[in-house]
Amino acid sequence: MSTELLVALAKGMATYIPGLRRLSGRHTGGSVSARYCYSVWLRHLSIAHAHGLTALPESVAELGPGDSLGTGLAALLSGANRLYALDVVRYAETERNLAVLDQLVDLFSRRAPIPGDDELPDVKPRLDSYAFPHAVLDEGRLGRALEPDRIAAIRAAVRSSGDAAPRSDGAAAGIRIQYSAPWSDPSVIEPESVGLVYSQAVLQHVVDLDATYDALHRWLAPRGWMSHQIDFRSHGLAREWNGHWGYSDATWKWIQGRKPYLLNRAPHSAHLALLSRHGFDVVVDQTLRRDPGIGRGRLAPRFASIDDDDLHTSGALIQSRRR
Repeated sequence: MSTELLVALAKGMATYIPGLRRLSGRHTGGSVSARYCYSVWLRHLSIAHAHGLTALPESVAELGPGDSLGTGLAALLSGANRLYALDVVRYAETERNLAVLDQLVDLFSRRAPIPGDDELPDVKPRLDSYAFPHAVLDEGRLGRALEPDRIAAIRAAVRSSGDAAPRSDGAAAGIRIQYSAPWSDPSVIEPESVGLVYSQAVLQHVVDLDATYDALHRWLAPRGWMSHQIDFRSHGLAREWNGHWGYSDATWKWIQGRKPYLLNRAPHSAHLALLSRHGFDVVVDQTLRRDPGIGRGRLAPRFASIDDDDLHTSGALIQSRRR
């Protein structure tokens, strides 16, 4: 039994012991940094624009914003007026969000280059150029988006998003932020009210992918689009990057424990099938391949039939449009 498996089992079992749930972690990382959020948002936007998804939405929704609402705030500073942020655990805090907002305003005001692989080597998707995407966010749009009164309205909406009973601050300027955590009911967002849904390294953690893709289709307006960067790796739960596909269902149940989320272990092809089933047309499927890992002979019965592409696909950016 590998060290990685022993540690994973110990952490999973600890969740059944009162007082030891903290071993499963309390933060998500990444989104506490404004430069990370700026980079993630502009990467998704740049690739979408290059493939014909050029409509910048008035309303956006993010799955799993994590430690701050920074990526969604970057969307607001790009001209969106409404942000839905949905998470399983409420990690983001108002003061942290305000600090990230200030830093994002500075980055957009300077038209700063997108932080690239030298600074954020693990962030995907990768770009051919990390120059500020003027073709995506022209001066007219940015000038309107960064007007002082509008930034003040975004700030007020951030403060309101942290209240148990949200105030109307920011609404006069058309800015709204709805932070829902935990969320489980698709009715948290009105049908066909969102132009873009996106996520960064989140969909690999979703427990019920079928219900989630159904909700995404319900929320998106006709011809609305999605952008999801998905990480299929084992996240340190196995020695090999794809070793989690070698664990039996019984072993995985102990690794999961009572954590609110871990990994759903769905491979790349499962997401493509769900997108087709729920009424999406794939526009971009930018995959990452990785070797070596476990071979077909070590796959658990649940994964014995996955194809070679799945076995070697460690990540993907999938952008799609609602039919």
